[in-house]
Amino acid sequence: MKGMLNDTDIGAIWPVGELIQYCCALAVAEELHFTRAAQRLHLDQSAVSRHVQKLESKLGTQLFIRGERRIELTEAGNAFIPFARKSLLAAKAGVRVAQAIGRGEPQVFEVAYSPSVDIHLIAQIKLLVENARPITPIHLRSVPPDALIERLLAGLSHAGVSLLPVEEEIRTTCILREELLLAVPRTHRLAEAPIVKVYEIGEDPVVWPSGVYHSAFTNHVFGQFRRVGYVPNVSHDAQTTAEAIGLAREGLGISFLKTSDRPLIDNRLAVCKLNPPFVAETGLLHVPEREWDLLLQFMALVTTHFRCN
Repeated sequence: MKGMLNDTDIGAIWPVGELIQYCCALAVAEELHFTRAAQRLHLDQSAVSRHVQKLESKLGTQLFIRGERRIELTEAGNAFIPFARKSLLAAKAGVRVAQAIGRGEPQVFEVAYSPSVDIHLIAQIKLLVENARPITPIHLRSVPPDALIERLLAGLSHAGVSLLPVEEEIRTTCILREELLLAVPRTHRLAEAPIVKVYEIGEDPVVWPSGVYHSAFTNHVFGQFRRVGYVPNVSHDAQTTAEAIGLAREGLGISFLKTSDRPLIDNRLAVCKLNPPFVAETGLLHVPEREWDLLLQFMALVTTHFRCN
């Protein structure tokens, strides 16, 4: 049949050796000692030696120089071992994926995040997960806040990262708490004030990034503002924080930003602290009815490193 491999093709491309031989060679390469490698693998030393010798025979070259007191990798061994390690990791990943599918779990674990959250946090989460070698591949997807919640509820995304609070019945865990700051043009009357009392903003027009600061977060912050006597005069709704900052830079109003948004500021804008201080929280989101193993592992991994105090 077209596209199928015949026996001759397989013999030409199939890796030599068996996985047990790769395991033994890798253990010896890392321990540089047959006895310790055997103990690590819970095998007899003779079995480890036999598997390594079979692998060397199939390769047609030695992987190790065997001395009386010391074992060293040959040049061929140094070249081969990284590929053996990758083969074993790929095989283990295949087993885990197959088992996950057998349990009804997805082949890819998707984490949706809002563009309003700290991108450095997202990068840290990605690195943390990759270092943990997850059961199934992790895919990150940037989506608008409303679409993020819809994806979680529909089961299209399995976890989310978003500003808090959220309106729907989603379980949340705070993983980042940062200060809300005020951005004003350098020519603004408040530009020289290191700390601005919120009521001092008065009726100044506000550029608010509604596109990323979803309604639940906006309602939460504006409610805090009202409790201290300030009602924002929103004159312009922006789709992104960068757009809001840009409009403030052009003199169309003042704006607010999180501490993690400060790289967006240039010398045409001044950043002021607020009195009283206001806090923006970023949370890890999931649907409690779908707490399968990989989700729980992901939640535990992330919250152990990033849980708010």
